Amino acid sequence: MNYCHSFANWVPVKKCLWNIFTKSAMRNSSTVASEIDAHTEWMSAKPFSEIPSLPMLPFVGTAWHYMPIIGRYPLDRQHVGYSEKRKIFGDIHREKIGKLDIVITYNADDFRVIQRNEGKYPYRVEFDSVKAYRKSREHWFSTTGLMALQGEEWDSLRKKSQGHILKPGHVIRYIGLLREVVEEMVERMFEIRDGNNEIPDFKHELYKWTLESVCLVGLDTRLGCLERNLPEDSDGMKMINAVRNQFDCMIKLEAFSGRIQFWKVFPSPTWRKFVKYSDIYSEIAFKYINKAVSNLEFSEESSGRPLTLLQAMLKEKKLVVRDIMVVIADFLMAGIETTAHSAGFLLYHLARNPDKQELLYKEIMKLLPTKDHKITEKIYTELRYLNACFKEGLRLNPVVGGTARTLASDCVLSGYQVPAGTLATVPYQELFSHERYFEEPFKFIPERWLNKEKKTHPYAFMPFGFGVRSCIGRRLAEMEITLLVAEIIRKFKVEYHYEDIGVKTLLANAPDRPLRFTFIER
Repeated sequence: MNYCHSFANWVPVKKCLWNIFTKSAMRNSSTVASEIDAHTEWMSAKPFSEIPSLPMLPFVGTAWHYMPIIGRYPLDRQHVGYSEKRKIFGDIHREKIGKLDIVITYNADDFRVIQRNEGKYPYRVEFDSVKAYRKSREHWFSTTGLMALQGEEWDSLRKKSQGHILKPGHVIRYIGLLREVVEEMVERMFEIRDGNNEIPDFKHELYKWTLESVCLVGLDTRLGCLERNLPEDSDGMKMINAVRNQFDCMIKLEAFSGRIQFWKVFPSPTWRKFVKYSDIYSEIAFKYINKAVSNLEFSEESSGRPLTLLQAMLKEKKLVVRDIMVVIADFLMAGIETTAHSAGFLLYHLARNPDKQELLYKEIMKLLPTKDHKITEKIYTELRYLNACFKEGLRLNPVVGGTARTLASDCVLSGYQVPAGTLATVPYQELFSHERYFEEPFKFIPERWLNKEKKTHPYAFMPFGFGVRSCIGRRLAEMEITLLVAEIIRKFKVEYHYEDIGVKTLLANAPDRPLRFTFIER
């Protein structure tokens, strides 16, 4: 045996083993130190029972505060209730809805702790109404979908369906399709203005625009929502009406609303209404989805037209066709109100802040100096002030009321012990307008997002949620709104001359008054 040769081979092996051992020891040491720190923090924190709370009653807990007549916090004004409670209790308080323990925090540091303790399969509040309905309609729904699933089943469906829609490089390819719909929308606006250049309820027009956009991107289907004299019994109008009624019912049927779920025992009027409109929506949605599947011919993206979401998921072959159909049905439903309301609120803030609107107009005209210029992929990335306006609009008027997670492990929030299994909730509107994180928090100041020297707390503004349960359609929604607002400001000066518009906290936050904008041609 050649000992010299053997020794030469052993030296690097020994070095490698030593490195593995020391790195492993360092990792173990770090983990132990982290666990010791967490234990010390837990032991020094105040007990859960001392977290300030609303007065509770037997069996219902704090739910009575949200009930009709006897309650003081209306469901459609939850943000007002949160504001009052923060003034009373500070950054954290707890509630109890039946057996469910809930902690509400307005602290960005707590938000970070919640995110780190959400577990491998983040568990949020279930939509029991959606789950029950879809289990009763198995001829349409092979799965209860991303809205209702939990655990490993949810994780598998999410991972297999999110690849195309979350990648910026894929989503940006829809810019041409979305621009087509925007141009039709603006043409319609010229036609439907009254003698005072007003559109009486612009929100209704926004619903049509969002549904037309998501159907085109999702299915390569045009519903004709932006056509003249669209009848109320058209598929597009019936889908919009169905989704709005579904969302209105869901907020009343779910446990987190503070209501006792009698509908699980016998069909209440609200449950029957929910089923009726869910059937209407499902029948129309699956009619178009089935049509798109039967007509499907894979096309190469080099032909100039990107794959639809349906085509992309079928091509990836990660999900069976029936599961893909449910994902697309959810995508169509979720994209109507949320995107429409966000666009409406942004236009409202621009109308109320003409100086900011003028700065935005100058940016747009610099990049698009003539009517023949169109927003390209490159120009889209250069609309920096518009992107800042978009963020500021979401800060003042978040898409949804907040986010919630059932804690996977014990943790400390705002100095209190919060055990695993507790539902931790972060109300967005209160957090995003917290004076601790934002100067002049109730003013529309897009410039705050362009100031690179002043950093915002990373968890003080997360409008699309966080982690693996963040909004799956966020990039598409951002592109839809950016393209629409750019084209509107380019063509019109937008004004608003009525009472302040507030918020109705429904399943998706909505303007509480008609969007009676004046659109003056530039």
